[in-house]
Amino acid sequence: MIKKNDFVLLKKEYDDIDINSVGIVKKISLDKKTITVFFIGKNINVNLHVKHIKFLDVIKTGKPYKYKICNVCHILKKDFEDFDINQTDAKGRKTTRPSCKSCRAKIDGIKLKSEEKKRLDKIKPTHFFICPICKKGSIPDITANLVKDHDHLTGDAREWICDSCNTGLGRFKDDIELLKKAIKYLEKYSI
Repeated sequence: MIKKNDFVLLKKEYDDIDINSVGIVKKISLDKKTITVFFIGKNINVNLHVKHIKFLDVIKTGKPYKYKICNVCHILKKDFEDFDINQTDAKGRKTTRPSCKSCRAKIDGIKLKSEEKKRLDKIKPTHFFICPICKKGSIPDITANLVKDHDHLTGDAREWICDSCNTGLGRFKDDIELLKKAIKYLEKYSI
């Protein structure tokens, strides 16, 4: 029997919510036929008949299981089929990205234009580099990897930055408003 705060899957597409979308049970009607589910990927509550959902044991998803939940759309998908290989773990096992291929395509956006790539290649720092964001000094390819940063909406190059800052910008989706929220959060807890 499904209960409040259980994780559930949508068994068939409903409105604009995809099949296998993961949600959390927020409320169950007295007759136990209607359930309010918060669908994580859509950030909405939906009232559904209990027949449209099924219990999901989230502990049995991800490595080493066959299915994994995308950390962006929160849809249960096949690992190693719907997720690209990302890296190898300490035991030599392949791991996949936390976001599925279709979400990665949206995250990655437009690739760096070839003429922009060539322009940046001509000015790649080779001896010493100071990242324009974090101001960390490094020896390129020795103490830090440098990255060709670009605008994911246009494909236009910005400039060379360190890989740590590139990862940081990516985590914040190159979104100025999201970065401002992060700053406000830090300011809230600063002395």
